[in-house]
Amino acid sequence: MRVLLINWTAPAHGAALGGGVNGYLQALALELLAIGHEVAWLYSGQTYTPGPTPGSLGACEVRRREPWRGVAIFEVVNSPVISPGPLQTHDPLAEASCPSLEAEFTRLIALLHPDIVHIHNIEGFSAGCVTSLATPDARGWRPGVLFSLHNYHTLCPQVYLMHAGVVPCRDSRGGHACATCIKHLDGPREQRRRASEYASVYGHALPQPAPHPVSVTWRDAIRGTVSPPMAAPPLAPLPGGPVQTIAEAKFEPALPTSGVVAPIPAPTPSEQLVPLDNTITPEPAFDGELHPFGRRRAGIINALNACDRVLAVSTFVRDKFASFGVSPKALKVMPIGTRMTELFAREPDLHVAPPGFEPPRPVRLAFMGYHNYFKGLPMLLDALEMVPVEALARLDLLVNAKDVEGMQPRLAALAPRLANLTVRHGYPYELFPRAVFGRDVGLVPSVWWDNGPQTVLEFLACKIPVIGAAVGGIPDVLHDGVNGRLHRGNDRADLARVLTELTQNPSQAQRWRQQIQPPRSMDEHGAGVSDLYAEVRNVIETAR
Repeated sequence: MRVLLINWTAPAHGAALGGGVNGYLQALALELLAIGHEVAWLYSGQTYTPGPTPGSLGACEVRRREPWRGVAIFEVVNSPVISPGPLQTHDPLAEASCPSLEAEFTRLIALLHPDIVHIHNIEGFSAGCVTSLATPDARGWRPGVLFSLHNYHTLCPQVYLMHAGVVPCRDSRGGHACATCIKHLDGPREQRRRASEYASVYGHALPQPAPHPVSVTWRDAIRGTVSPPMAAPPLAPLPGGPVQTIAEAKFEPALPTSGVVAPIPAPTPSEQLVPLDNTITPEPAFDGELHPFGRRRAGIINALNACDRVLAVSTFVRDKFASFGVSPKALKVMPIGTRMTELFAREPDLHVAPPGFEPPRPVRLAFMGYHNYFKGLPMLLDALEMVPVEALARLDLLVNAKDVEGMQPRLAALAPRLANLTVRHGYPYELFPRAVFGRDVGLVPSVWWDNGPQTVLEFLACKIPVIGAAVGGIPDVLHDGVNGRLHRGNDRADLARVLTELTQNPSQAQRWRQQIQPPRSMDEHGAGVSDLYAEVRNVIETAR
């Protein structure tokens, strides 16, 4: 099949830009190629070029980029919707409808004529791009459309669905709560900055597309045979010119300055400490006029309901989105796979289990990934402060995380009381098995409804049991007392209790290790995704 994958950033960056979702999607693209599909990738909202007048931007258009490992790469340049999503909060309605972007998106779909469009993020795009795919053309053709819910960007411009970034959001009040919660990041300024940076490197704007044939096939388009090679900058044009310039685009009005519902008070320190569980309560009905943020959410939910399948990475995500009005008929739980199973299998020297605990030795813990409030490193350090002194002295902690520098004072204060502390600043994905070799337990203390954290899968793939929060998608793969332990989400005392019990009976970590079932590999997952594509395609063809 001809498969078009959509994300907000390019595959070459991997998890370094876009986090675990982009790393996962890299692997999925390669697996789909290995199965025999033709694969293209479209991203948007990253590159901006100068326009014809000072301070203006170039036209919104799709450009063909250099292929990546056999995957054809396309980018929407000068998208009115910037990515990543939090930069677009100055104009939430553009994420619901953006005519110039949707016209260019529709033009690309008509050129490529994919069998399947699989959307993994719409940061840099709009809901209108998604709904446009559901309308058959004059011949009755349309692609199959799937949307994978890796995060909460579709519901929350800040991605995490956390009010003020510290407590779960349970009532957006028609989007009015968003207006008083979201930080203004000045997306237009960032667009101009990127355009200026582009000009400083290349010295000029993107050249205009070369003449093109009237009809272009998918094969021609993805193999780059429809136009002559471009000179620098190294971007080749997709056949056809821009549909509209940014100056010609019709934007929605700016955010209102009056009529905003009274703000929700900022969370108090005690509210930030309230434990979190997976109880799902629909938001209260809002009878007033929707704020633009509320209209943004409504437009995106409408777009999700226009898809053939909406894939939830966990049962919690499925049920959470259903509570917001996404059709249960479209929703399907499809856990992701991980490359880590394959990477670990390639390193047989790392398959040796940690030594026993006789004679006594410290319990070796590992916190891996990103440091931010949501991933729970601050909460973990709070919990460690609550562990009794004699138990704390039996813990050896590895913190290997990107952006961990800000936590250095707290880590330094904790270090003398631990058996050992090792702090490393990030790591390449491929080195994860070596980074955690010899560790007894991994830690995933998320303080939000984590959709389906890949770090849990990565620890389990390396035969390392996990102590994790019982929130979001974590309980789907982490089973209490079997392949690790669950603690109550955002509950420092409960995590401290679990860690203390581990020091008192460390051999239980060895038992957990023996009961680990390897997570789904990417070839297993890719085969399941491919079967789902065939199912969707068959339903569409049968209905024609």
